[in-house]
Amino acid sequence: MSRAVRRALDSAGPPVGFVMLSAMLLAPLGCGGDFLPPPGEVTGTESAPLGQVVDAVVELPFLTVAGASSAGARLELELRIDGAGDGQHPARVRYLEATLGGQPAVLEDLSTGLTDVRVAGESWSTGRIGPVSIEGAGFEFILRGTISATDRFFVEGTSWESQSGLDGTFRAWRRHRFALAGTDFFASGRVAIVELGRGGAISVRNNLSQASSDPVLRQTGHGLFVINRFSHDNLQRLDPAANFATSWQASTGQGSNPHDVLLLDERKLYVTRFEPPFSDLAVLLPQGGSFRGSIPLDQLAENPDDVPTPRPDRMAHAGGVLFVGLQDVDRTFTQYGEAKLAVVDPELDEVAGVVRLGGKSPGTIETLVGTDGRERLYVALAGIFPGLLPQELSGGIAVVDVANRAFERWALDDDDAGGNINAFALAREDLGYAVVSDAQYVSRLVAFDPRSGELRRTLLETSQFVPEIEVDSAGVLAVPDPSFVAPQLCLYRVPASADENEQPLGCVALELPPFSIEPLD
Repeated sequence: MSRAVRRALDSAGPPVGFVMLSAMLLAPLGCGGDFLPPPGEVTGTESAPLGQVVDAVVELPFLTVAGASSAGARLELELRIDGAGDGQHPARVRYLEATLGGQPAVLEDLSTGLTDVRVAGESWSTGRIGPVSIEGAGFEFILRGTISATDRFFVEGTSWESQSGLDGTFRAWRRHRFALAGTDFFASGRVAIVELGRGGAISVRNNLSQASSDPVLRQTGHGLFVINRFSHDNLQRLDPAANFATSWQASTGQGSNPHDVLLLDERKLYVTRFEPPFSDLAVLLPQGGSFRGSIPLDQLAENPDDVPTPRPDRMAHAGGVLFVGLQDVDRTFTQYGEAKLAVVDPELDEVAGVVRLGGKSPGTIETLVGTDGRERLYVALAGIFPGLLPQELSGGIAVVDVANRAFERWALDDDDAGGNINAFALAREDLGYAVVSDAQYVSRLVAFDPRSGELRRTLLETSQFVPEIEVDSAGVLAVPDPSFVAPQLCLYRVPASADENEQPLGCVALELPPFSIEPLD
């Protein structure tokens, strides 16, 4: 059973809970069926890694054109880069517009549209771009610049063009991109991409890939996946090079209710299977989804059910091992064991230990390397939402020392927050955001200090269910509004100082209520 369905069953409260429950129980069982390919067989097509989209403005002040009254050209272009991080990555070039002497000019692409982008620390450069023609003058050019230390999504530097052999300048902005899985909570879902580009413009591309009515997105290891959960029981991999169309789709086993996916490398993919009799960590082939094996987790269940139900949910890869959150809830969802993390050795594919967290219902897991150089996990523990049982604040956001594989402290206590922690996202070591739900199902989005657990401010308050929030690596906070009447995604700029307020960047309307969100960086 998915967390959304469990929450609806556990809750007497918000109408959205009952809408989601009845919709999911009535949803068709299609969206991939129960096909499970034989071990080793690859199905579908290969998927390109997640990359980046960069908008650039190139100034070529010494470019001359015969018969033109003035020299100097300005060129706007888009680079779609396959891959990220240090190294050399292939890129596709699309020319948008050109001006000559400040006036619109005829632009003609004479190239293959291909180049490469090279990144080494702060250094950013391209291979030759072009040839391209402006008003009949053909040339090529190269960009060489530096990534901003304060805004990792901004690059500026020099442009060299072949006609004059002289330097100009360029500026480039990497787009902030968020993938969204929307759902009508009845029959189907769809994937969309929201982009924040140069100048603060927010745009959306809808209907990129079909999904189930209970979809969760996960960006992991330069791959983007849709987990089709309760009653759908399958996994999709999306291909960024094909406008995020589905490259393959494979069953995770009938009734398995997959909850999370982690791409270790292009040889091994892990999927948590939430329902008994699975209750395990499945190992799949990343290209095609073929079943490779299973890591049992039954032995870690401690709730009193006579059928082992460890309920594996979210995962993280840190310190060379996998950490798997275990919700440890019985089949009636009324008896809870202690929240814990299973430690899994990915070399041996076996359980190598357990980290006890002391609360109940672990969910979102994020990793962060502190200023002391230590890597830590931050784990949201929801406690128990009011419904079949009284509300119980037995959680918060737990901090786990990765090296010692031990609970360290609370980054936020749910008693101090005033409700169950439904979702959270870290901006940095001194600033995090959490969605806190009270006994009346009113949700508050709060900023807090993960070092002290102190609440800083409330950004918004809503009666809508807020399923997830995300902060990308350049400090843009994305908050979904899953209203049936006017669904949207709203973006905020995270402040440089944790004492300052967030800057609203705007909202964009969506076709379906957003249920899951992932930053694509």
